[in-house]
Amino acid sequence: MLGLATGITNTSYQWQPNMVGADLKLWLRNGVGVTAAQWDDSSGTTNHATQGTSGNQAAVSEGGLEFTPGNEDHYDIGDAGITCSAQEGFMVFAAIKPDSVDTMTLLGVGGTSEFLEIMSNVKIRLKIDGDTDVITFDPAQFIADEFIVLGVQREAGSTGNINIYKNGTKLTPTAQQANAGEVVFNTLGDGGSRRFFDGHFHEMLVYDTADLTDSEINKINNYLVNKHKHRY
Repeated sequence: MLGLATGITNTSYQWQPNMVGADLKLWLRNGVGVTAAQWDDSSGTTNHATQGTSGNQAAVSEGGLEFTPGNEDHYDIGDAGITCSAQEGFMVFAAIKPDSVDTMTLLGVGGTSEFLEIMSNVKIRLKIDGDTDVITFDPAQFIADEFIVLGVQREAGSTGNINIYKNGTKLTPTAQQANAGEVVFNTLGDGGSRRFFDGHFHEMLVYDTADLTDSEINKINNYLVNKHKHRY
């Protein structure tokens, strides 16, 4: 009978993050186009993560990259990076397993002017357009050697509220932070002043859009959580 007992599974119908009706600027997809020198961008925008210096290249591991801060592992993103204009919404999803949670950068500009980083086990720090916002939680949310799907959203509009998600759940900060300024991310794992990422990057997505809907955020989180559930 057609389609039965063939040993072939058709997965073309399965939902993918690029099906969201928004502007996907970066997709470092687990197991796709990963080498120590370059992690191909699967978003279609050619924002590949590249590092031409062998001593600063992370190790290919588990379909992603394992960063060692002592080696100053880091990557450039595309030719000009990802620009999120003032009052424009954006959202970053990172499937990571940090070896430490002490001031280390996920996305930056290769300096200290703009960055997104885990500051401690209770803090995410985001610097945009010269303005630093520290999003604090109680109790601790970020644990060394613990895999998480981290979501960081900046809402569109003049306020620019910042929201943090962990494994698909929106966290409640001790105080709401906001920043509506323009930001350009052009490095992976480097925030300047030796704040290099420490641990595994398994997957990353960056959307630059008016606002992702709650349904879209849930779909993306579910995709990443289910895809990487064996890492928990």
